[in-house]
Amino acid sequence: MGSERKTFRLRARLILTFGLGALLITSALSVLTYLLVRNNLIESREQSALSVASVNASQAERRIYEGATDKAVRDFLSNLRGVRAESTPLLRLETDWISADPVLFEAPESLDPKLLQAVSTSPTNGAEMRYRMSDGTPVLVIGFPLTTRNALYFEATPLDDIEDTLSSLSNVLRLVSGGICLFGISLGFWGSRRILLPIEKVGQTASAIAAGDLAARLDVGNDPDLEALAASFNQMATNLEERIEADAKFASNVSHELRSPLTTILASIEILNSNKDVLDDSSRLALDLLNEDLERFHQLVEDLLEISRYDVSANALTLERFMIVEFLERVTEQNFSTDTQLVFSNELLKVVIEADKRRLARVVSNLLDNARHYAGGATHIEVERANDGLIISVLDNGPGIDPEERTSIFERFARGSEGGRRGSGTGTGLGLSLVAEHVKLHGGFVTVTENTKSGTGSRFTITLPGVVR
Repeated sequence: MGSERKTFRLRARLILTFGLGALLITSALSVLTYLLVRNNLIESREQSALSVASVNASQAERRIYEGATDKAVRDFLSNLRGVRAESTPLLRLETDWISADPVLFEAPESLDPKLLQAVSTSPTNGAEMRYRMSDGTPVLVIGFPLTTRNALYFEATPLDDIEDTLSSLSNVLRLVSGGICLFGISLGFWGSRRILLPIEKVGQTASAIAAGDLAARLDVGNDPDLEALAASFNQMATNLEERIEADAKFASNVSHELRSPLTTILASIEILNSNKDVLDDSSRLALDLLNEDLERFHQLVEDLLEISRYDVSANALTLERFMIVEFLERVTEQNFSTDTQLVFSNELLKVVIEADKRRLARVVSNLLDNARHYAGGATHIEVERANDGLIISVLDNGPGIDPEERTSIFERFARGSEGGRRGSGTGTGLGLSLVAEHVKLHGGFVTVTENTKSGTGSRFTITLPGVVR
């Protein structure tokens, strides 16, 4: 099976889009700015250097033509360097090389052979080249051939100041790009909150309705773009509320209507039961089956009435104070679960809780009945204290419950995949849903997991916060 592709949340995607958008735009602008400044600086330096080198080459050719000595030429080159200190002139007279500053630019070692070849083979036009010397210094070297004494004139202009300027500019542009990227992320965070606020409201309202608050409605303020969405959503919620209330009212009415004839039938059955001894075997068997089905029918009607009270929010807790250990002992006795072992610490013997005694007894009874019908009976009831709350666990050694069914079994009329073939199958399908409703009314919750103590079976755990007094 292939693993599901992981996706980012919508808010994260929006923030990432803003951040990447800002980064791409600023990066493009930074690169463009850098290239424009770089080309402008280099072009300006090249034009200036070429103009000066051309004039100096003409002066050097005139001095050589007039028969100046090598010393005079050297002095002339030094004077040229004094006029333009950033450039270093050098001259080749036949086979001799003269540099105005051999330390900065030694001839001919510092010259690029390709440039020397280009100037030597060009009878009139000069040549220029940008490269790095052996010490890493970037230079612009311009050369001209002279017509006198097979002379070549060069001027080397360092470009390290331009490189430093561009390096500083690059650092500034990086900082600016990073700052704008962070600004884009911040803007995306703020914008995503504003944009997704209506969606969050829809989610919150839908969650409230799913949790049972059928009166929850979506409020998007005075935003005309969302009024249609809010109106449709609220109309849907209203229709859903009306439908659920109608169904709940129908179930309640049907249950009430069934209760009266059921009472009459049960009374009639009692008369038959009192005369059971005079019946033949087939009649007694039919009477036993009728008793069993009527008992199940009676339990179903009572459960439906109880559920309908939750649907119309007509349930309220009747709080009482009682000792939890003594209470659980009585409930197990009343449910004929004397083989179920009650496990608790000594400190719980005198612990008093405040809860609805009738509802909590129904919760434990339903769990014991569920274990008896489907798992051969409960083996243990564990009680432990959790701060000011209580945790009650009912354990069995039955076939267990599939992990994918551990939530759905608390739904109404859900009996799980084992319900149709375990035990006698006399459950109504409402027992565990009533457990969940009663526990929820107390502010708690119920879960089911594996019975890790025995390795088989199930553990139903009831968590009741804030009941210990």
